[in-house]
Amino acid sequence: MAGDEESKASAPEAATRRPRAADSVERIYAIIKEFAVEYRFRPGEKINEVELAAQLDVSRTPVRAALNRLERDGFVVTVPNKGFFAREITPEAVRDLYELRAAVERAAFVLACGRATQAEIEATVAAWEQHNRLEQEGSWAAIARADEAFHMALTRLSRNAQMALALDGISSRIRFFRRIALEALPQRATGYREHAAIIEALRRRDAAGGAELLERHITLSSEHAVEVATAGLARIFFGDAA
Repeated sequence: MAGDEESKASAPEAATRRPRAADSVERIYAIIKEFAVEYRFRPGEKINEVELAAQLDVSRTPVRAALNRLERDGFVVTVPNKGFFAREITPEAVRDLYELRAAVERAAFVLACGRATQAEIEATVAAWEQHNRLEQEGSWAAIARADEAFHMALTRLSRNAQMALALDGISSRIRFFRRIALEALPQRATGYREHAAIIEALRRRDAAGGAELLERHITLSSEHAVEVATAGLARIFFGDAA
């Protein structure tokens, strides 16, 4: 009996020492998602599940689970009887994602004007203003992260969890292009000025005016979508330095 009690007592300890299968799946999903976000799978490339599992030192099961989930997230596509393929880059796809982002953020801004407290607004503004010197620092990746964080914070002010969740998914899918779009100094300078105008509209709780500013700030023109998509393809296939 004593042995049984000892065995029962040690079982939870052993369980805590062993990584759970669910944890492993989440870890593999996060790694493969990062590959997809950064286009380490080239557009249209067939994803070799066996090689990917060997690279990550896991079985094919969590890899397959991650790829199925990434298909739902819009990062990979399935071709019947052929497997998983990386998402393509087209100007239309880039434009569509930015238009979707603009629609979500515009609606969230209107809600934020009515729901956010002044303290919440000022905290969001303060977090963004910590990054005002990024223009001089010249870190495109850091600028893109700060820009994404600012827009996510604005959307969370809506207190609409589904809008925040939707924007988080969209932001992952455009992260690669966002960084490219912000590499040009004029684009960054314009973006900073537009952020300031959006902030002032939020402080005044000007829902209509701020929503219009936000939509113009986000939506890519057809010409800009072509430029960003072309630059992205050059970066992926020819190693254009970031």
